[in-house]
Amino acid sequence: MANGYGGSSGSSGSSGSSGSSSSAYGVGSSGGGLLKIKDGVKAPSGFHYMPNGKLMSDADHIAINGYVERKINNINFDSKDIDSTGETRYFTLTGDAGSLFSVEIYNDVPGETVALHYYDFDTKTFSTTKPNLSIIELSSSYSFSVKFPKNAYGTSGGSAGRATGQLLKYTINITTHTVSNIKTTHAPLVEVKFVDGAIDLNNSQGSRSNVLTKILHQDTVKTLSLGCIAPSKHATSTGTTNGAVSGVNRMVLDQDVTDRKIVEVGDKITCTGIDASAHRLVASVNPDNDNVNELEMSAVDTVSDGVTVTFTPPFNGMTPHYTDDETGESDISISSGGSITTSFSITCTALTGRTFTINRIPTINDLCAVTEVTFASAASAISGEDTSSNSVFHRWPITNIAGLSEGMTLDQYRTGTGANTSSAKAKISNYLTTKTLQTVSETAYGSTINNQIVPDVSVDGVDPNNNPITAIDRNGRITAQAGNITFDVQQLDALKSDASVKILAHGADQIKAATGMEVSISNVEVTPTQISTTGTNAKVGAALEYTEVGNISAGMTMRGVDVDFSTAPVVVSKTATSGTAILNLSSNQRNVIGQTYFFDGASNVVTITGDITVSNMAIANTTLYFNVEGFLTAQ
Repeated sequence: MANGYGGSSGSSGSSGSSGSSSSAYGVGSSGGGLLKIKDGVKAPSGFHYMPNGKLMSDADHIAINGYVERKINNINFDSKDIDSTGETRYFTLTGDAGSLFSVEIYNDVPGETVALHYYDFDTKTFSTTKPNLSIIELSSSYSFSVKFPKNAYGTSGGSAGRATGQLLKYTINITTHTVSNIKTTHAPLVEVKFVDGAIDLNNSQGSRSNVLTKILHQDTVKTLSLGCIAPSKHATSTGTTNGAVSGVNRMVLDQDVTDRKIVEVGDKITCTGIDASAHRLVASVNPDNDNVNELEMSAVDTVSDGVTVTFTPPFNGMTPHYTDDETGESDISISSGGSITTSFSITCTALTGRTFTINRIPTINDLCAVTEVTFASAASAISGEDTSSNSVFHRWPITNIAGLSEGMTLDQYRTGTGANTSSAKAKISNYLTTKTLQTVSETAYGSTINNQIVPDVSVDGVDPNNNPITAIDRNGRITAQAGNITFDVQQLDALKSDASVKILAHGADQIKAATGMEVSISNVEVTPTQISTTGTNAKVGAALEYTEVGNISAGMTMRGVDVDFSTAPVVVSKTATSGTAILNLSSNQRNVIGQTYFFDGASNVVTITGDITVSNMAIANTTLYFNVEGFLTAQ
């Protein structure tokens, strides 16, 4: 028998293998086996040489002396997913000297009926041809390597009969053998289980049988996308005029305009009477602090009573944005379970007529993962909680709490998925109330009453509520479990049964909880695109016409050959969303026909660049989002 799997003694297709002995077991009694060759003469089958040179039956020897017991203790290897492009993976077995075992490795496609592909240690390739197993004798450890190819089944250069994009499963079987009087077994089974009770083969040790099985997976390449999201300043909202507006810049609504779910400063106003091209913006809400239904517009206009008004937030129409539009995202290719450090570049473009102002450089805390949840048909009131005011509740059952943790924020969309969430920003939070206990202490001079504040009601922000785990992924990560989440701000009863409500996980710790990935960013920069336009008339004044005002907004500073810098001209407003229109400036300037003028301080396009480091890439394509509300202002 060869001392190796498809190879000669000491090779076994391995790299740096150790502990291999000669192919005649028991020579020199190194493993306690029977002497099969003496003075170059091989004993007949079923016999061995005694020290005096006589032959003895192996069966008789075992009947008298029993087997020599040997054990394989463990196999050490990296169990993360194999890189989609292929890689060499290393394995080391440890156990008693003289242990006898064989190694078999094959792959298949879970859920499909296809031919198994076996690894040949000599050719270092997988094929449907099953090679002969050879028994290996262990010294104290044995190392071998396996060259896993690129996952390209079904494509050019791949194996026939496999579909493109399939997950491959590799099974590694370590089988112990009994040869002559050497009986090898695996160490006793010490089970490790996943959270759902299933056996974790890779982290368990030993076996109840003569076969020890480990599993590796190799997926197709995954995509980590980096995009943007504006949770509270993207979805439009509506209101209804309460009284006509005639040639003034004030408007009264039926709704409370101090409610951020209705309107915010900077929203664009459109309705019957105010066309989108007019570019009317909300300048203030409750401007005189005497009417929460009144707002101020950026210019005078005329609107009838009872008209539905649409308010468009400044980040509406921005690209990229969540799942609405992926234009401008940065896509990174990485294997599941893999690590990478690479650069990224996101091109963020505002809706025509809007611009971005850069407030600061974003950090990892501006990056977030988004999980969508479905609420149950009723809230779950906490003992002692005051729910009488508008039927509001802190605690809510949802269909899946997987990946959620304390500190994650609740959907702030004005309409759609966030329509029934509170206007005040809310996050998942532990709930704790206290009570005061009184004790009486007796002294020589009388009694003293002592007050002690102690916890009363305590509720976890994320609570499985005794619900079982109903699904895990192949790495044991929980993917499905019903439970409760508790918010620091009470939510209206209207939230019940809502689906696809977003939970945002900001920063490295929350992203890891939501996705399993470790993420960091560095060398981040936000670069605006220079904005310019040309003059259309020869005029001096503060209201001047230009050929294209779409990428210009209030607050931008103008410069050019004919601009008087001593007056620091700033754009106050514009008379149209885009196209040729008048810019109202903060000081008189000379306008020259055809002259190019530059506008600083904002831009309709900004580029977010930097480096990102990712460890333990998720097993599915994943998108992380920069929450632009934290570092950009849209005008």
